Amino acid sequence: MTRREKTTELFKELINEQLKPHGLTYDDVKGDDQWYLKYSTTEEKEKEFIKHCTSRIMEVLKINKSLAEKEAQWFILQWGLTLEKYPERNTIKSKYKS
Repeated sequence: MTRREKTTELFKELINEQLKPHGLTYDDVKGDDQWYLKYSTTEEKEKEFIKHCTSRIMEVLKINKSLAEKEAQWFILQWGLTLEKYPERNTIKSKYKS
């Protein structure tokens, strides 16, 4: 398998992973150029996803952690789901309670 083929397969795998909570796959969204804007995730889940991406990128593309983290950030920038607009209100209130 060529590097380009590996990258393409990894790309699909990562999309599938981030769409899993929505019950969707790459095949479900591939015809929609702006699919990533229609689904959201939390900041916490995005951080977990970035860790997963970094690990898989290192493993599949055989690159070091620093480069894999940069690739994961590029993936999020281009294809990452939108973040929920409002964090839980309880979280915000709890910061100001005495």
